[in-house]
Amino acid sequence: MEQIRPFPPTDFIDQAELEEAIRLVPAPDLKQWVVDNYLKNDGKLYNPDHDHIAELMDDDETFLAFAWASSAAVSKKRMVLGQCEKIMFNQGGWRKARQEQQMRDWFGFVPVYLITVDASFCERANDREFCALLEHELYHIAVERDEDGEAIFSEHTGLPKHYLGGHDVEEFVGVVKRWGANQDIKRLVEIAKNPPFVSDLDISKCCGNCVVN
Repeated sequence: MEQIRPFPPTDFIDQAELEEAIRLVPAPDLKQWVVDNYLKNDGKLYNPDHDHIAELMDDDETFLAFAWASSAAVSKKRMVLGQCEKIMFNQGGWRKARQEQQMRDWFGFVPVYLITVDASFCERANDREFCALLEHELYHIAVERDEDGEAIFSEHTGLPKHYLGGHDVEEFVGVVKRWGANQDIKRLVEIAKNPPFVSDLDISKCCGNCVVN
C-alpha cells in the first residue's frame, strides 16, 4: 500500500485562527513519515545523503523531532515556512529548566535538532512542494568532514559529528537534484548550459534558518 503523506490536524489550524495567534504542536506522525520515507534505505524517497542522520537516529531516537506551526512566521520581511534549529537553551535562573520542560512536555525528551514546518502551507502544498520543503530542512543537519571529505566521528560515541549547515550555493545541491531548481539556480544552470530544472517554489527564501543566516 502506498504511504500517504501526513497532513496537519485541521482542528489545530482552526483553533489557531480563532485565537488569532500562531500555535505549535509536536508532529510525531511527520517524524515517523520522514524516517520511513527519507531515512530508511527501502523508503520511497530514500536519500543516502541523509544516512548520517539515520545512523544517529538508529542509536538515539531523541536526536530529531518535528513540530507543526499553525501558520508561517515572518523574519526579515520574509515568510518562513520551515526551520531546522539546533536546540540551545538560555542560561540563568529558571529559563533553561522552563525551556527543557517544554521540550519534554511536547516530545517526551529534549531533541538535539527540531524541524518546524508551517501547517497551513503543508495543508495546501502539492506533493513536490511538501517533499522539497522537508528535504531542504533535513539538509541543514550537516555532518562535519575532514580535508578529504570523510565524516568526522566522535571519540566518545563513535557516531558522526553534526552541525547546523548552510547551503552549497543558494540551495542545497541535493534538493535541486531531487526536486528541481529555484530561479537563482536556473540562472546558474543556463550559464553552465545544462538542461534546466523547473520549480516554482524557492524553498531557500522561506526557510527560517536561511533567512536568519
